[in-house]
Amino acid sequence: MSSPKDKLIGDAQKYTQRGQLDKAVKAYVQVLSLEPSAINLRQKLAELLVKVGQPDAARTEYETIGKHYASNGFYLKAIAVHKQVQKLFPSDITTTLTLAGLNEKHGLVGNALAEYKLAYDYYERESNSAESLKVLEKMQHVDQQNANIKLKLAEAYFRAGKTEESYALFKQLALLLHERGDSGPFANLNTRIQQLFPGKTEFIVEVLANQLEEGNAAKALGGLQTLLKNNPRDKRVWELIVRAYRRLDQPHRLMPVYQHFLHYFPDEVSAKTGLIACHAEQKDIKGALGLLDRYEQEVASSGALDELVALYRKLAELDPINPRILEGLRRACEAVGMLDEAAHLASKIETLQKLSSHAVAPPAPVDVPAEGDWESGIEGGDAGVSMPDENELVAESAVDDSSGAGGGETLPDESEIEIEVDIDDFPFEDTATEKEETGAPDGWAEPFDDGAMTSPTPRSVRFGSSLDGSDAQSHYDLGVAFKEMGLYDEALNEFRQAAGDPARKIACGLLQATCLRERGELAAAQGILNALMTPELNLEDVCAVKYELALVLEAQGDDEGAAGLMAEIDAVNADFRDVHARLKNAGGSLEFSDEELQGFELK
Repeated sequence: MSSPKDKLIGDAQKYTQRGQLDKAVKAYVQVLSLEPSAINLRQKLAELLVKVGQPDAARTEYETIGKHYASNGFYLKAIAVHKQVQKLFPSDITTTLTLAGLNEKHGLVGNALAEYKLAYDYYERESNSAESLKVLEKMQHVDQQNANIKLKLAEAYFRAGKTEESYALFKQLALLLHERGDSGPFANLNTRIQQLFPGKTEFIVEVLANQLEEGNAAKALGGLQTLLKNNPRDKRVWELIVRAYRRLDQPHRLMPVYQHFLHYFPDEVSAKTGLIACHAEQKDIKGALGLLDRYEQEVASSGALDELVALYRKLAELDPINPRILEGLRRACEAVGMLDEAAHLASKIETLQKLSSHAVAPPAPVDVPAEGDWESGIEGGDAGVSMPDENELVAESAVDDSSGAGGGETLPDESEIEIEVDIDDFPFEDTATEKEETGAPDGWAEPFDDGAMTSPTPRSVRFGSSLDGSDAQSHYDLGVAFKEMGLYDEALNEFRQAAGDPARKIACGLLQATCLRERGELAAAQGILNALMTPELNLEDVCAVKYELALVLEAQGDDEGAAGLMAEIDAVNADFRDVHARLKNAGGSLEFSDEELQGFELK
C-alpha cells in the first residue's frame, strides 16, 4: 500500500502529463509539506510555478534550492538554479551578486567577473558610487592580475577621497606593468600619477623599491639602471642598485657600482665601507687595507664602528697573523667597548712581534679614539685605490674581476656611465600623454568598454580561451547543469569555454550540438557536427558524432538519412547506445512526442 506522499507524487505526475498544471502545483505543495527536504520535488514545483505564471512563488522555491546546494558546497548546481531566477528577474541585482559570489567560490573567474560587471554597470547607471566601488573591490579580489580593473579601482578610490588606497593601488599597477614589460602604459601611468599626486615625485623609484623588496631584483635592476642613465645623481637609486646586486648575489658587480656611487657622492660612508667589503670578499687584502688607510678615520667618525669591526674581522679571517689587520681590529674593538677582545688582540700582536725576528714593526700605539672623534693617526702607503680628480676620470663600464691589486682604479666620466648587467634593460618611453575624458592614460583600453572582459590582460580569463584541466572541468560540469535545466544559452557558453581544453573538444562540441537541436536550431547543430567529423577521430567519437547527427536529421524530417547513419554505427559497433533497438523500429519515429505519452500511466 502506497504512502500518502507517494500517492501525492503520483497525482502530481498524472496532472502534469494531462496538462492540469494548477492541480499538479497543489499536489507538489502538499508533498513538500510532508517532506520539505525533497529538493528534486521542490525543483519540479518551481518549474511548474513558472509555467502557471507565478514567478514570485517560483523564485522563493528556486532560492531555497540554491541555498541548499550552496551550503553543501554544490556550487555548480547552485549557480544553475540561480540562473533560473536571473532569467525570471533579469534586473534584480541581488541575484546577479549571488551568482558572482558562487562563481568566485567555485573558481570560475571569468564568469564571476562577468556577473560583477553587470552589477557594476547597474550601480553606475544608478549613480551609486559607494556600491560600484564595493563591486570593483570584489572584482580586484577575484583577478588581482587584471590591470584594467586595478586602474578603474585606483581612479575610483581617488574620486572617493581614499587617496592612500588609491596611491597604493597605482603602485601595484605600475609594478604589474613593469614586470610584464609594458613600457608604454607604464610611462603613461607615471604621468597620470604626477597629475593626481603632484607631491609624489619619486613614484617610479618607489615602485622599483617595492619590486625589489618583493623578491624580483632582476626586473627592478633593469628599471633602476634606466633611471640612472637619466639622472645619475639620484642617491636613492644608487642605494637600491646596491641592494639589487646583493639580492642577486653578484658581489663582483658591486665594486664598479660603489666606485660610480662615490664619484657622485664622495662623502657617502656606506659606499666606502661597501667598496672595502668588495675587496675583502674578493680576497684582495692589499686593496682593502689601502682603502682602510684612506677611509678608516672617516668611517669611525661617522659612527659606523660596527661596520669597521666587521671589515677587519673579514680580513683577519683571510690573514689571521697580519699585524696591520690585527692592529686595526684592536682599535675598532676598543672603540666599541669590546675591551677584553682588544686586550687579547694586543697580546697576540706582541707575541707575533717576538716570534718573528724579521717582522715589520706595526704602527705606533695610539690612544683609543672616542666615537665621532677618530684620531687614530693611521699610517699607510696608499696601497689601495687612488681617487683621481674629476678632470682625470676615465670612462670605464666595469672592472675586470682579476684586477685584485686594487691600485690604479679610476672612475668614469658622468656622460659615459654604464653599469654592466646580464639582464635586459627596461625601456622607459617618454611618450606619456593625458587622457582627460576618462582619466586613463593613453594606450589603455577603458576597462569596462564592450569587449573589455573578453580581451583581458595576461593572466586574466579570456572567454573561450585555452584552460587548464580544472577550469575546463568546472565549465563542463556547469554546462551540463545548465543543459539539464533547459538553460541552453548558458550551457552553450560554458561548453564553448570548456572546449578550450583539447581533451574535451569533441565532448563539448557534441553537447553544443545537442543544445542547439533541443532548442530547434537544427542547421547550426548540423554545422557543428560536420565540423567535428575529421579523419583523426577514433571509432568511439565517430559513432558519437554520427549518432547525434542522426537525431538532427530525424528532427529535420530526414528519417532515411537518420536510419542510414544508425546502420553505419551498428555495422562497426552494434552495442553503441540504443542504435540496434532503434534500427528495429526504423519504420517509425525514433522518439515519442510529449503528446503521444499523455494518457499513459505506469501500472
